[in-house]
Amino acid sequence: MTETSGLPPAAPRIDRKRRLSPIWLIPIVAVLIAGYLGWITFSSQGPTITISFQAADGLEAGKTLIKHKEVVFGTVKTIALSEDLSHVEVTAEMTQAAAPHLNQDTRFWVVRPRLSASGGLTGFSTIVSGSYIELDPGKGESRRSFTGLEDPPVVRADVPGTEFLLKADRIGSVGPGSPIFYRDVQVGQVMGFDADNLANGVTIHAFVRAPFDSQVRAKTNFWNASGISIGAGAQGLKIQLESLTAVLAGGIAFDTPDVGSAGEQAKAGTTFTLYKDQASVEEAEYTVRLPYLLYFDGSVGGLEPGANVEWRGIKVGRVSEVRLQYDAAQNRMRIPVLVELEPQRIEMVGAKPGLGPKEYTDQVKALVGRGLRAQLKNGNLLTGQLIVTLDIFPDTYQQTVGEGDRYPILPTVQGQFDSVMRSASAILDKISALPIDQLVDQTNATLKTLQSLAASPEITESLRSLAGALSSTQQLLGQANTNLGPTLQQLPPLLAAAQQAVRRLGGTLGSDGYGADSGFKRDLTRLMGQVEDTLRSIRVLTDYLEQHPEALIRGKTEGLN
Repeated sequence: MTETSGLPPAAPRIDRKRRLSPIWLIPIVAVLIAGYLGWITFSSQGPTITISFQAADGLEAGKTLIKHKEVVFGTVKTIALSEDLSHVEVTAEMTQAAAPHLNQDTRFWVVRPRLSASGGLTGFSTIVSGSYIELDPGKGESRRSFTGLEDPPVVRADVPGTEFLLKADRIGSVGPGSPIFYRDVQVGQVMGFDADNLANGVTIHAFVRAPFDSQVRAKTNFWNASGISIGAGAQGLKIQLESLTAVLAGGIAFDTPDVGSAGEQAKAGTTFTLYKDQASVEEAEYTVRLPYLLYFDGSVGGLEPGANVEWRGIKVGRVSEVRLQYDAAQNRMRIPVLVELEPQRIEMVGAKPGLGPKEYTDQVKALVGRGLRAQLKNGNLLTGQLIVTLDIFPDTYQQTVGEGDRYPILPTVQGQFDSVMRSASAILDKISALPIDQLVDQTNATLKTLQSLAASPEITESLRSLAGALSSTQQLLGQANTNLGPTLQQLPPLLAAAQQAVRRLGGTLGSDGYGADSGFKRDLTRLMGQVEDTLRSIRVLTDYLEQHPEALIRGKTEGLN
């Protein structure tokens, strides 16, 4: 064993550098993953918004989704009542993809099953899946607080088209969702109406889809096409409807007479007049209207505002007002009828172009001088509707256009219906003046006399004797060719018997008990006279044949009597 030197032994070396254990890699990786997931979650999380609704029907916190075209844009987190309990406030967490679309015009509504006349049954799928909130992106400044719609919007924001304004006195059955038609094709819908100032009418917001909005020009006419239009005229009943949808939900129609000359395409927000029907559109083409007053003596029942004013069956105006007035100066009631003549309906041949109201008025005055008169006439026998007709009555006395307080007065003549009624009344008056009771009594007396006369034995016996004598005479005349001599010898006694029967019958009729002044007695007396004349002629013939039997062969000889 070797001894070591006297040097002290060397101290051991200690490595003080700390090494990272591989076990620490696991939590480090976990932290990195958590951070990444947190960053991903934070970066994908969108803004939080609030939506106010009238009620929370169908909404559930943590379950109800917010969608756009079936793509989830958020989830409802809380639902709470407002401080004044007037509505509910829904808090929703939106996705980052929804953030650019949360603007001033963005709309929200709850999708649930709904039944309407214009859209039918919508939201049927939510019966199984549950209600959800639909988002309709809008434009404008970014917002985080919204007021939800109680009903779905009529037109979505992404539908191309143009919105127009329609002014109307009344809207009838037109409402949000009502269809808009162009030549019987549905091209748009009514979005709603403004009711802020109803004293000046109603403003309707009408949306027309592209490309049909290009057909709306400056001269386009809109009219109310709601329900069923029923009219009665000389052609009978006329029924017109735009479509079944318009009958149920109301509707509006428009038309542009000539697109080429109707001006440029109307811009968004252009205001048009909404006429009450298509007939009103046609009436609006006639801008010159001459008002006149008419006074009729008879009843005007059946004459209503809007009735035609016609010239021999052609419309030249309309009745605008029918009133009842009391004339204190003359202490009487009168019925003024205000009519509006539309001379533009008349084609002016040989007249100067561009005639105005003054020229038309002068022409009416000239026609009145020639006999122009107004008359009431029955326009429809089924409904009893009256119209006003104009015609020339040259036999009437000379008149001029009267001067009224506000309107000129046209002269009138008795109405056709009044003339018929007066004639019928006159006939009834004559009938009522007849002695009906006396005529009935005389008729009964005559019938009783005839009955007793027919049952008289004297008349029966006389007629039987006369019939026998005439029958025998006919037989003898028939045998004259074979045995003329004996016939002529038997004929005088038969003629004497026939004459005696005639006298007996005449004496019977001459008695006072057989209708001394009856028509039957006069006719029978006349018949007996004719029979007696016939027998006298036969007797003269018989006497002549007894003296001149050769006359049957040679004929009557001249000079012989």
